[in-house]
Amino acid sequence: MITVMPGSMLAAEFPIETFLILLIIVAVLSLLMFFIRCYRRCPSNKILVIYGKTGRGAAKCVQGGAAFVLPIFQACQYLDLEPFVVPIDLKNALSQENIRVSVPTTVTAAISCDDALMMNAAVRLLGMTRQEVERQAEDIILGQMRAVIATMMIEEINRDRQGFMAKVNDAVSVELEKIGLALINVNIRDITDESGYIVAIGRKAAAEAINQAEIDVAEQERRGKTGVAERNRDMRRAVAAANADAEIGEAEADRDRRQRVAGFDAQAYQAETVANAAKAGYTAEQRVAEEGARQKGESAAMEATGAIRVAEQNAQREAELARATREEARLKAEVIVPAEAQRSQIVIESDAEKQKRELVAAGEANAILVRMRAEAQGTQAVLDAKAKGYGALIQASADDPKTAANLLVIEKLAQVAGIQAEAIRNLPIEKVIVWDGGSENGGLAGLGRRLVGTLPPMHELARMVGLELPDFLGSTRGDASSAKPAKPPAPPAGQE
Repeated sequence: MITVMPGSMLAAEFPIETFLILLIIVAVLSLLMFFIRCYRRCPSNKILVIYGKTGRGAAKCVQGGAAFVLPIFQACQYLDLEPFVVPIDLKNALSQENIRVSVPTTVTAAISCDDALMMNAAVRLLGMTRQEVERQAEDIILGQMRAVIATMMIEEINRDRQGFMAKVNDAVSVELEKIGLALINVNIRDITDESGYIVAIGRKAAAEAINQAEIDVAEQERRGKTGVAERNRDMRRAVAAANADAEIGEAEADRDRRQRVAGFDAQAYQAETVANAAKAGYTAEQRVAEEGARQKGESAAMEATGAIRVAEQNAQREAELARATREEARLKAEVIVPAEAQRSQIVIESDAEKQKRELVAAGEANAILVRMRAEAQGTQAVLDAKAKGYGALIQASADDPKTAANLLVIEKLAQVAGIQAEAIRNLPIEKVIVWDGGSENGGLAGLGRRLVGTLPPMHELARMVGLELPDFLGSTRGDASSAKPAKPPAPPAGQE
């Protein structure tokens, strides 16, 4: 049975102030619970990624702190910072020599705590499981290790593993940072190749180490034997030196005894000698004093005489110097000055003559140059005129090319005849005796024919130089090569 109480009684039991207080408390508690639920704390081994309307780009990353996550407008997820190990079973990677190498490696990586890298991880790894992150890292590491191995020789990889690990670390770190991961450690478990090159290198190194060890053993044995021999030698030297020192000590003791005895004898003789010397000294000093007094007197006289002579010589020398100075001044005034003036005049005259000759030579050279230039111009003009004439002659005789050559030969015949006449003009011919033998060609009528016959035919000379003389100059009968020279007539009896 429900009993409804009047409103005045309820209002009396629950005052309005109490209700308002309770309402405020409930609102405050509700607001507090809302803020508690929106306030997200992030452990130190995780990254809180707040995405949505952050006002800072794609996401907001908080590591090891706390932040408010507004409902409806924002959401959040966590990225684990714990390292993970990626086993890399790299096989058949080609080296620089094209040798296939297997490098099993273990790589330790984790999501980076750097601000920029955390943003890369939030963009590329958020929502992925640990296995998916490991597979993505494994693909990146395999590719970079193959690229690094391709740039190195297999012997370099095997010999300098630290350098190889450093190159792998550098290459892998750059690529992992692109997805927000940081490389922590690279552990190369082994390096093998299909061709057995690394095994051969190991055997070679082992053989070299064994040989070096044997060499070191032999060297140590040699040093041991040498040391024993050196110690024996030093011992023998020490014994010999001790024996020698003993003998030397005995000899030195005998020498010292003899020296002391001789010293005592010498001191006795010395004392006697000193006494005798003192006595002789007193006598000698007395004689020296007397002689010194006598020499002092003579020296004083000689010094006075010498001083007088020195004074006279100095005065004479000064007089000679004064006379020489005066003579030098006279010679300078009477001889040197006029000679210098004459020499200067001669130099000036010679320079003037030289300049005159140079000017005359330059004028003569210019005159010769002008004359030679004029002669060259005249010769050039003559040659140009001849060239024009020859050109006109060749054009005029274009129908018969031989005509030009014949005309030129005819032009030179007069010069040839003049030269021949000049050659025989001064011959000492006093008289010409002609004997007429009564023949048909005798007498003066046949003299010219015989003289011409004695000269070489002009036609033969022209053929030798490749010319054909015109017909009006005469012709030869028959072939000049086959013609036989005419036998000169026998001189009559009594002809000289």
